[in-house]
Amino acid sequence: MKEILLIIACTSATIVFGQSKKFQFKTGTEYGLPKKAEDLSFFGNDQDGIINLSLKKEALYISRFNPKNLAQTGEKVIELSDATKNMNSEMVVDFNNNYFWLRSDWDKNAQKEILYATSIDVKNGRLSDLNQKIIEAPKLAGDPVMTGLYKYKKVNKFDFHFNADHTKLLVSYRIAPESKKDKNSFDKIGIHVFDETLHKIWGSEFTMPYTEARMDNADFSIDSEGNAYLLAKVYDSDARKETDKATGDPAYHLEVFKFTKDNEQVIHAVVSVDTYFIRESTLIENTLHDMIIACTYSKNAKNKGTEGIFLGILNTEGKVDGYLKGHYKFPVSELEKFESARKRRKMEKNDDYEIPNLRVRDVAVEKDGSVFLACEEYYILQKSRMDGNGRFTYYTTYHYDDILATKIDASGNFQWIKKIPKRQEGSRGRGTMGFKLISDATGYYFLYLDNLKNLRLAEDDTPAKHVDGLGGQVFVSKVDHNGNISKELVFNTREEDIMIFPSEFTKINGKQFIGRAKLKKTLFKPLLITVN
Repeated sequence: MKEILLIIACTSATIVFGQSKKFQFKTGTEYGLPKKAEDLSFFGNDQDGIINLSLKKEALYISRFNPKNLAQTGEKVIELSDATKNMNSEMVVDFNNNYFWLRSDWDKNAQKEILYATSIDVKNGRLSDLNQKIIEAPKLAGDPVMTGLYKYKKVNKFDFHFNADHTKLLVSYRIAPESKKDKNSFDKIGIHVFDETLHKIWGSEFTMPYTEARMDNADFSIDSEGNAYLLAKVYDSDARKETDKATGDPAYHLEVFKFTKDNEQVIHAVVSVDTYFIRESTLIENTLHDMIIACTYSKNAKNKGTEGIFLGILNTEGKVDGYLKGHYKFPVSELEKFESARKRRKMEKNDDYEIPNLRVRDVAVEKDGSVFLACEEYYILQKSRMDGNGRFTYYTTYHYDDILATKIDASGNFQWIKKIPKRQEGSRGRGTMGFKLISDATGYYFLYLDNLKNLRLAEDDTPAKHVDGLGGQVFVSKVDHNGNISKELVFNTREEDIMIFPSEFTKINGKQFIGRAKLKKTLFKPLLITVN
């Protein structure tokens, strides 16, 4: 490991701006990073300081800022001499102001996948323990990504999940199958549970009861006792058909698998979906330490739309029951808001209208037993255009559209559903698009970039487009616990001449979120959001 220390003496360059009484935005000292450096995380607290971690190849950049005025107080560049071309930054873990950087690598000589934990000293802006191995595993499955001409590496080999109290961390992985034929391979899954000091509580590997052809992993979770769970989609046969031709019903079901420290056998329970087709599903622990299943569902196998939400609960006997009232259908009266007259007429004529391209972004089980879900319309389009030589070129556009916020109260009633209109489009992935959800005792706040024309949008109008990378206004739309909705303009990024990425902000305490504002390709400022 080679460490280069650069101490920067500078005065504060803090700017406070914004029009919101609820939100205050503050920027600090400009800082530079190498071209194409990967932003890993902003984190810290108002006592010890704030740090930004960035990575370029085998060099880690640590930039430290004063938490009071956001003045930069130092920078370090640490060369990871032991890292290979297969190294991946996984995540920064915050366990009640104990911080760890997790990175993985493939040891070709030992034929081992290794997960390293590095303790971060925020107060002094340095790394404490660089090479603490917390997991060694055989070759793992993952997703290949290109790193150069005819070069690639695998990413997404590990999954990370916290329990409801954020006191335990579940690390899971899937061992690369020996056979390339899914119908001949049974998933072998690694489960490792760690405490707040990243001390391993327990870990083991489990062979699943179904072949890869029959089983798709949907979501992992962990409870307060350190038990791990997997929600999976299980097909009726290796043919992986979505629909039973004879009945028209789903040709699959959901199952919850439970992994425990003292039991080598996998415990599993079937989730009945009746005649509904599950689109997306997640598993989350509530404050009573029950495991709640939240799914979006459809009645139609072909259109891939979403009719509503299904909630289930895994009880203490290991069986899955409907949670509260089970199925909740989205009301068309809310879905047709902010749509064109033509689309509204089409929706009104269709009694079984289903909203397309809906993705679940956030699920929260509140202390009073109510359930909150935030969804977003998201899709990718392939387009073509003619160049100056009369040839067609093809390009991709990413679309992040309306937000759908839903609250189901503790009695099981559909308390409210609110549609927040937006229309974001870009060609470089997420970028400045999407939203950041911030919640407190008064309700739910959605922070996002939008077109100024959408500030006072009537319900019978359609939203104007916001294009990624071309400025935009920072909006905050609030839904309180009674379903009342409001919207306000926080500030104009064109006037401030900065670019921000709302969905990438990190909570550093109960009322503050930290991220970065981009000035130029390699020049940034920290941006602190305070909720008053």
